[in-house]
Amino acid sequence: MPRLALLLIACALGLAACDSGDTIARLLARQDKVDPPKLWLAEGLGPTHRVHRRTQVCADTAMREGFVRAEPEVNGQVCRATSDQVQKPGLYAMRCEALGESFGVTVTSQGDAHRDFTVRYALKSLDTGRGPFVQTVRFRLVGPCPKGWRIGDQRGDL
Repeated sequence: MPRLALLLIACALGLAACDSGDTIARLLARQDKVDPPKLWLAEGLGPTHRVHRRTQVCADTAMREGFVRAEPEVNGQVCRATSDQVQKPGLYAMRCEALGESFGVTVTSQGDAHRDFTVRYALKSLDTGRGPFVQTVRFRLVGPCPKGWRIGDQRGDL
């Protein structure tokens, strides 16, 4: 291939890379119009339902819908699904395996999924009977995300 052709290809690739920032900005603007992200307050609740941790998270609909599902870890290792997932309003369940052990995962939710709801995540060993290990989180809609925040941005320890 002649040098001129290679130079033209390299220039075209360079110009395309320069446009990627504009492309990302256009896609984000379109996302904001179709499904504007909203700021949610996630409060970790202790056994007596007292708040022990707060985190704000900027989420669109897809991310908010993920609040009622779980991809658990056991001692830092992802628990890989070994069964189909059960998904019904207020319930998500599956079996998974981590560290050579089988676990049952149950996620239940209550409340208005668009404004204020509570989710209980439970993980129980199916081999040893240990658990369930439970975490409860209350999610409350705060309003629009702060200026400059993108989907997935968060701030904790409020």
